[in-house]
Amino acid sequence: MDNATLEKLTAISTHQQRYAAGTTIYEAGSDVDRLLVVDRGRVKVYRLDENGQEQILYFLEEHAVDSEAALFTDSIHHNFAETVEDSLICSIRKNDFQQLVQTTPPTLAVSLINNFGNRLTDLENRSARYGTLTAHDRLKKYLEDTSEQIGSRYFKLPPLSKRDLANWLSVTPETLSRQFTKLIQEEIIEMQGGRMIKLK
Repeated sequence: MDNATLEKLTAISTHQQRYAAGTTIYEAGSDVDRLLVVDRGRVKVYRLDENGQEQILYFLEEHAVDSEAALFTDSIHHNFAETVEDSLICSIRKNDFQQLVQTTPPTLAVSLINNFGNRLTDLENRSARYGTLTAHDRLKKYLEDTSEQIGSRYFKLPPLSKRDLANWLSVTPETLSRQFTKLIQEEIIEMQGGRMIKLK
């Protein structure tokens, strides 16, 4: 989302709260009553399958917006959101947002709708990119995507636990460890200190 839009949203934030890593921000079944803006930190959004196992849907990075539906309709959350590192989260209630929309150009609402649409597209693209790959190729693709996003072939892994990264790739932590070892043995990557990756 562009900085001008974020500044407008931040100006009407009714709450700005610090959350320690591992804090649940909302749960499935709770009311979607506020839009969330991640000022600092990182949040995972996930659902639980029939066996109670986490399935990570996406991550919210700094300046990401979540729960846009709170501004337009009454609904409930179908997923869970939890901080994966210490975070600062802004929240905006529906009434405050609707007052803002009445006094600003419609580009603000359009920007939010586009943001929501982009997330849906990202989820579809992720499914297409990773869905048919082996565990080995999922990890390789994830590292390539991360490298491209950061703009360097030498980078530090995002601050995710081994469990969360495995969940994100739909593999077990044991499988993830084996695949890291395999990529090193194949000389596709070098790994330093457990988190620094160099793609060859």
